[in-house]
Amino acid sequence: MSFVGRLLLGFHHSVKGSQSLAMLRESESRPRMSRTAILAYQFAHLSALLAEAEAHVPYYREMFQKLGIRSRNIRNLSDFSALPVLTKDIIREREQDLIREDVHKDKLRVSHSGGSTGVPLSFYHDRSYDDASESGLYRNLQQCGWTPGDVIAYVWGGNDTLYAMPRWKAELRQHVLRRYEFDPFYSGPEEMDAWLEKWKSVKPSVIFGYASTVARFAEHARARGQKLRPLRGVFTTAERLYLPQREIIASVFGCQVYDCYGSSEIRNIAAECPRSRMHVHADYVVLEVDRTGVEPGEPTPFIATSLLNRVMPFIRYRSEDCGQLVDGSCDCGSHFPLMDLKIARISDSFVLPGGRVVHGEFFTHLMYGSEGISSFQFHQTGLDSVVLWIVPGPGDAGARARSIQDAVEKVKKLDPSSRIEVEVKTTEAIPLSRAGKHRFIRSDVRSDTRSNTPTLTGVNQ
Repeated sequence: MSFVGRLLLGFHHSVKGSQSLAMLRESESRPRMSRTAILAYQFAHLSALLAEAEAHVPYYREMFQKLGIRSRNIRNLSDFSALPVLTKDIIREREQDLIREDVHKDKLRVSHSGGSTGVPLSFYHDRSYDDASESGLYRNLQQCGWTPGDVIAYVWGGNDTLYAMPRWKAELRQHVLRRYEFDPFYSGPEEMDAWLEKWKSVKPSVIFGYASTVARFAEHARARGQKLRPLRGVFTTAERLYLPQREIIASVFGCQVYDCYGSSEIRNIAAECPRSRMHVHADYVVLEVDRTGVEPGEPTPFIATSLLNRVMPFIRYRSEDCGQLVDGSCDCGSHFPLMDLKIARISDSFVLPGGRVVHGEFFTHLMYGSEGISSFQFHQTGLDSVVLWIVPGPGDAGARARSIQDAVEKVKKLDPSSRIEVEVKTTEAIPLSRAGKHRFIRSDVRSDTRSNTPTLTGVNQ
């Protein structure tokens, strides 16, 4: 079936004009290059990025002019580290100036992200960035023996394209793509029972998806007494992977768990290897740490530069995650540099009266790109009660009201059998968590996985 799967995957990529598989072939040997060759490759592509940004991106052209230098004066990473840091506030204020002049914005793809400031962010990229991101995913999966054409169980949410298709067409599309989607936005006990049935026919080789949902699915399978066919590997991302989650995933699926690190703005930053050490994808990013104002022993924020997004370059972008760069090497065969991730984003899930569990990303998707909203937070205070906190921002008040009303209606429809009350409150600021991060989603309701019984707990920010 692997041969047939490879043909189907190749056919799909050919039809849609994707370069992902070609990019994979070009990149799969890079981790095994010498460290010297890897760093030389990285700096060559960084220099090209800086030259293009200076020539075509107004913000960076202005930056170099103010500094009194040219991009060619950046001769090493030490020179590079002296350039100004890019922040979310700058991106919001100078959005248009950060996009290349020689591309039309309406032909680009838009994505959204949030962060510790609690303010959603919109940014742009092109098709090649998506293709490179997909090839990076494929390269990560190869570490466990996955080959193109093997089926991926994709535990990810928000694929409106699939839901808009007739059932037969959605099934055919996933069969050809070799990627079956299991939606965390619909992941209560009944949905996971259906997942278990689907699992038997899909026969995935690997899982890629939200750490918390994959762990809950593993717990659900164990609670149902299901013996699942061992996988080659499970790859988690998008949120922090806790040790108990790693252990139950490894036990139920009979394989190693690989944690991956990236963000919406800068994808494929790092991934664990078979030795459980996290390697920086130095051919995709330049990763630094920002020690400015950080006391010894405190988490150190990352500064990341994508080498792949050339239409809206993020150069020395301050990340909201913390960690450290680690000296030394690994005996796994990859010579990519090492890192240690200390703090990553956390997303609660909502447990509804009927038992349905909805991953927190469902709610963030409701608000991203909304006009007139500087910040928001969905706080589930009870099984059937949600508070939507809004920090108003500049923009059309009518558009803000429509976005809020649309979000409220969609939340109420999550459990048609119950009446979910959504209270909207405005505030000047939403308090940060004790870790200093904004949480878009808070839930005081927890589910006992073994009994599927929701409970109310006192959860503090």
